[in-house]
Amino acid sequence: MKKILLITTATLMLYSCGNKYELKMDRAALFYERGEYESAMLEYKNVINDHPTDIHALDNNTIHMLANAHHNLAVIHLKRAYQTEDLVEKSSYLEQANYEAQTAYYLYPMDVYKNTMDSIKRELNL
Repeated sequence: MKKILLITTATLMLYSCGNKYELKMDRAALFYERGEYESAMLEYKNVINDHPTDIHALDNNTIHMLANAHHNLAVIHLKRAYQTEDLVEKSSYLEQANYEAQTAYYLYPMDVYKNTMDSIKRELNL
């Protein structure tokens, strides 16, 4: 009986856990919620850098996950741009945000990515 319980528990644990990239995305979201933006950015960048740049080699779910990682990086850069008074630093954050938002939209065109991209462009034109 103990053996069956152990096997069942181990099986449930294996199937309930996401793959390592899903776990990194979850960890990044947790860091973001805590205001630990540098840690969140590192997690998102790890997800991005661990995949090939040729999107034709990726499945649709992976492309969507990568687009989310780029979009979330754009949101962090935008947030940091709002938090600084230094105009050079603000401009740098906005440029990085713009790049990440464009990449997200290119990978997986969605309205939310377009809205973020448009918000960033409005800020850049100020």
